[in-house]
Amino acid sequence: MRPFLKLSCLMLLMTALNGFNGGSADAQVQAPKVAPQNEQAGIEFFENKIRPVLVEHCYDCHSGTPDPENASFVLDTRAGIQQGGDSGKAVVPGNLKQSLILQALEHDPDFYAMPPDEKLPAQVIADFRKWIQMGAPDPRKGNVPSSPKKKTELAIDFDKEREFWSFRPLTKPTVPEVKSEAWSGSAIDCFIKAKLDEKKLTPVDTADRRTLVRRIYFDLTGLPPSAEEIEKFVNDPSPQAYEHLIDRLLNSPQYGETWGRHWLDLARYADSNGLDINLTFYNAWRYRDYVIQAFNEDKPYNEFIREQIAGDLLPYENDDERTRNIVATGFLVMGAKMLSERDKEKLRMDVVDEQIDVTGRAFMGMTLGCARCHDHKFDPIPMTDYYALAGIFRSTETVHGNRLNNQFVSGWMTRPLPIKPEHAAALEKHAAELKTLEEKLKADSDQLKQLNGDTKQQQHLKRLSGIVVDDAQAVKTGAWKESVYSKNYLGVGYVHDMNEEQGKKTIRFTPDLPAAGKYEVRFAFPGSRGRADRVPVTIHSLQGAKTIYVDQTKPGPIDSVLTSLGNFEFAAGKAGAVEVSNKGASGYVVVDAMQFIPQFQLPMQNDVLVAKKPTVDSAADVRAAKIKTLEASVKTLTAQIKKLKANAPPAAPMALAVGEQPDPADYRIARRGNIHQLGDKVDRGFLTIASIQEPPEVSPKQSGRLELANWLSQPQNPLTSRVIVNRVWKHLFGNGLVRSVDNFGHLGEQPTHPELLDYLAQRFVSEGWSIKTLIREIMISRAYQLSSKFDTDQYQQDPGNHFLWRMNRRRLSAESIRDAVLSISGKIDLQQGGSSVAHYPEQAISPNKNKKLKQNPSEFRRSVYLPIVRGNVPASLTVFDFPAPEMLVGNRPVTTVPAQALFMMNSPFVIDQAQATAERLLSEKKQSDSERVSKLYLACLGRDANQTEQAEALQYIESLMKADSNSDKAAARVKAWTSYCQILFASTEFRFLN
Repeated sequence: MRPFLKLSCLMLLMTALNGFNGGSADAQVQAPKVAPQNEQAGIEFFENKIRPVLVEHCYDCHSGTPDPENASFVLDTRAGIQQGGDSGKAVVPGNLKQSLILQALEHDPDFYAMPPDEKLPAQVIADFRKWIQMGAPDPRKGNVPSSPKKKTELAIDFDKEREFWSFRPLTKPTVPEVKSEAWSGSAIDCFIKAKLDEKKLTPVDTADRRTLVRRIYFDLTGLPPSAEEIEKFVNDPSPQAYEHLIDRLLNSPQYGETWGRHWLDLARYADSNGLDINLTFYNAWRYRDYVIQAFNEDKPYNEFIREQIAGDLLPYENDDERTRNIVATGFLVMGAKMLSERDKEKLRMDVVDEQIDVTGRAFMGMTLGCARCHDHKFDPIPMTDYYALAGIFRSTETVHGNRLNNQFVSGWMTRPLPIKPEHAAALEKHAAELKTLEEKLKADSDQLKQLNGDTKQQQHLKRLSGIVVDDAQAVKTGAWKESVYSKNYLGVGYVHDMNEEQGKKTIRFTPDLPAAGKYEVRFAFPGSRGRADRVPVTIHSLQGAKTIYVDQTKPGPIDSVLTSLGNFEFAAGKAGAVEVSNKGASGYVVVDAMQFIPQFQLPMQNDVLVAKKPTVDSAADVRAAKIKTLEASVKTLTAQIKKLKANAPPAAPMALAVGEQPDPADYRIARRGNIHQLGDKVDRGFLTIASIQEPPEVSPKQSGRLELANWLSQPQNPLTSRVIVNRVWKHLFGNGLVRSVDNFGHLGEQPTHPELLDYLAQRFVSEGWSIKTLIREIMISRAYQLSSKFDTDQYQQDPGNHFLWRMNRRRLSAESIRDAVLSISGKIDLQQGGSSVAHYPEQAISPNKNKKLKQNPSEFRRSVYLPIVRGNVPASLTVFDFPAPEMLVGNRPVTTVPAQALFMMNSPFVIDQAQATAERLLSEKKQSDSERVSKLYLACLGRDANQTEQAEALQYIESLMKADSNSDKAAARVKAWTSYCQILFASTEFRFLN
């Protein structure tokens, strides 16, 4: 047990630091590194992020009975990957420098490059780094060399597996009888006391009223009770005072903000995408507000599930209900995505994998992602179950459109929300008028650009001598993709073969030559890495057909665009041709244009051509007049469009939401998780192990999300109610009845009170899936009201307090610490809802800009409304273990690190709130300093100051005022009280619940 840091020690430290200005907190206080995850979370990370990569990219040569040349290095066991090969240890847990696997993955030029063909994505390598920093958790067993490479998986005996505690059908256990009258008031207490008696443990006494009121306030609202609220409850003689307090706080708007935030941890809520391109989620706040409203309204949990999985497919009675249903599906969109992934099918399936993982863990406590590459190694989840779900989510549209005006940067689904008919009509009329003007503006602008020479590529094209045939004029065989990604091209773009169907694609350029003779042929293409190094180009001339191989891995030597193919004799007209093929090419084949430069003079023909043209002066005059007319039109149209936009009706609100793919279909098993190696098709469906009765049949015309939502929320599902009841218990006691709250499988922990869990789960369903009813029932139990007093005898028998002989002492969440400081200072803004990122740029964090986003220093709203930008979460949250918003976190780590104390002592935010608190105390002119100390203790710690603390506080304040004799007396007084307020904020007791 860690004792409280003595306030007197803090006073000494603050005295030493008083007046010291160490610079900004931003410079001094850094959020702690990610705390080491517990063993279970580490294994889940390995199964989801590491094992699939090893299986797909490494096992062919480094697993089972490996290839002879690789016999010394196997990666399919923990022993093998840590032992390494001839060069040394592949993985040294916790040591990045000594883990040679990272050098291989980074393609270090002084080491082996693995995989040898292509470097893995940066995010995958980052996952390996994180895994090694976590201690390289790895559940695999076996020696080196390991067992034969290909193993036959044993068939899963589902009947036997359903004997496991979490897969059994829900039953209603008999409430045990207990001898203690004090412990027989509720079923919860009977189950707890029976287990305590069985283990020969004696529970501690009930907590005092001051402790209870502080506990209840923080648990239900995330805010501290005021000194007045504490005294009112302590002095209330009513037998129902305790229950009335619970009921009042359950109905306060702050309840939904606190319990909604618990759910947002599971929904991996964020206001930006993160990962490769950190774009702002402008509409994510609607999902956050939906969750808060759902908890405040006590939405039945089964409906809450159905709306988040398939809200867009549910019936509705009015526009408000339709809006909520659509917004709820933001749950499926909220995950981080590799938006610039060039393989768009891989991007879609990575999103599907993330959706399966979060759905499985949030609602069922199952690690379904572990079955992507093989049958689950520990739980009865075959690959077929994974791909049955994959078919459902692949038939759901999540990835949609493009962002940043870049065809390679994918977007995500947003959907318009219902609006009134007159609003819709106004928007439609405005859109039609705007479209007409913009089309006219584009036409005039394009013509003007053409006259002026709009781009350097087109100007370059016009300046080229001879005859130039662009790719748009060439005859193509096979599918060629247009692009403007590389900038060294002629005209309006170029094409490439997508690095597919080698030998089946050609482009044939046929020039219309003015005369027979010798021509130099030049090939235009944007060369760079990743292109083919031997592209066959065949010139058909009077000398016959000649094939030349062109290296496209670097730009052409002429203007960084053109490569000369040589001089050739051609007949006049269209007799000759040049053909580019992708036959035998290794890499992308890119094609832009062909230039044919005559090696002879045509004086007579040129004279004739000149004679037919108007004079230079007249041509220039006509062109100038046309330009002037177009410039005037563009100016007028631009002004009209600006005015029309300024007077536009309000835009239809949009929401992050999923939709249905136009052609829903079953998916095929991806061999070793590789989507480009597909096997047998799997009918869309659900988890076999959790299907107690016949599951609903998936409609061939829909994705299957509606059926999945109904299956998840049916009372017979053995996992759904157990998981959510356990999560609620965890938030009230500090630990769940099942401590591995996100894993109810074989790798998870067993329930300490399985009968109590089943009793509560069954009762939860029968009471209408009401979260508030469940919370109330738990909070009125004697078990919840126990003191956190330490007892040596009980501790020796049950050091982990698994059997609840006392209440766990819990640290406040990061949000509650910040919000409590604001509440006590009187600065907290309790405004609800709305966007926090409306003023952010489209790219929340640009790689070319400083990572720090400017936060509004006067932003005093509750922490749940702070912008959560992936990669830039406020330090006031991360320092106290706010979860990484990239992933589902049902059990936040609780660390104790120096950065936390430094933050409370140096942060301008904390200092400012301490000063506001001091000024608030001193504004009460009729109170004595002793009364102010008592009030401050009640507000900060929920208790009275004892005599020693009173004396030390007054002595400390007086000593600071004397030391600051040069200042104005009133200012010195505020400064001294500010320092003491900060001491209480920095104390351990402030941050913990007894």
